[in-house]
Amino acid sequence: MSQLVATLPSPACGGGSGWGPPPRVALVELFGIGGTADYTDCLARALTARGIEVAVITSSLYQPVLPDPPYEIVRPFRYSPHQPKPLKAWRLRQAIAPARAFLRAFRPDIIHAQGTVLPAVERYLYRGLPAIQVCTVHDALAHEWRPWIGSFTGFYRGFDRLICHSASTARRVQSAIPRARIDVVPHGRYTPLVTTLPDQAIARRRLGVPLAARVVLFFGFIRRYKGLDLLLDALQLDRTEGQDLHGLVAGRPLYDVSRSVDRATRQQIPVTWALRFIPQDEIALFFAAADVVALPYVDTSDSGAFELAAAFEKPVVITDAGGLAEAFARYRYGAVVRERTASALAQALRGPYPAAPAAASTNSWSAVAAQTDAIYRGALGG
Repeated sequence: MSQLVATLPSPACGGGSGWGPPPRVALVELFGIGGTADYTDCLARALTARGIEVAVITSSLYQPVLPDPPYEIVRPFRYSPHQPKPLKAWRLRQAIAPARAFLRAFRPDIIHAQGTVLPAVERYLYRGLPAIQVCTVHDALAHEWRPWIGSFTGFYRGFDRLICHSASTARRVQSAIPRARIDVVPHGRYTPLVTTLPDQAIARRRLGVPLAARVVLFFGFIRRYKGLDLLLDALQLDRTEGQDLHGLVAGRPLYDVSRSVDRATRQQIPVTWALRFIPQDEIALFFAAADVVALPYVDTSDSGAFELAAAFEKPVVITDAGGLAEAFARYRYGAVVRERTASALAQALRGPYPAAPAAASTNSWSAVAAQTDAIYRGALGG
């Protein structure tokens, strides 16, 4: 029988009056970098604002969005992103014992994992600990399957409750784990990451982007499923039709993109590359330069990049993949491309779009924390 739970109503904020004493919560995000780390920080702050005592177990790379976080941070996993993967996996395995020791001392009511990257190792952290165990499914499956990664489905099966960001992802997980108890809580909008936007012309000069072009931003870790080659197809088509789209590809590649870069050079596709990790203090520069954000995903669960673009109030063009359409239904500024073709994508990127509606409050961080708190208390109550 399906155990899918509908999206919860948001209890009143401010400590969960009428719900009993607030639980003590350990959030686990072991890699400490990228969107899931930012999500963890935003959630930890919002839970703390509800009177919940929070500790974050993470890595040496973890940097809170704002200084002086109102929660405890423990960094047992020490590594560099440039180390070989076997070394990073070994260091992660070495971090499990001190992380478990902290959890035993902290004695949380709830251990809340923020997804997984290497379940073959991470699963050992949670075994046998005397707490309710919750996991947010940031990715239903591994984006690039490798046999040594381990099973995402097997990892999720070990938790008392699962949280998904969309009904689409929840259905996908439920089909793999029929007995799982799953709640749907929308991904929070990344307003805490927003800083004042510099002037667009200044941003474009700094990034080497043409001042008069319509700039399309492709932002975040670059992975195969995110549709970089489809974007290049659309930019190439746009150029042959005498239009003015110009790509701005910004983020650290997690696969070899040299063929895509070579193709863009050879075919004179209008694109500027910033192939590196973009630190928090540079994010606004890239969004200031952009007219529109492209998420031409081939497949996904949900997208933090969408919520970052929404926080900067940029129009977003998406393909109908995973939970993207549900996120767009909240935001409604940009376009949904139903047909994954260069022609359809190029046309959508050119705009124009209806005016952006007022921001929805359903995925503010206070609302996300309220729904998450309700899940905790429901789990503790049996």
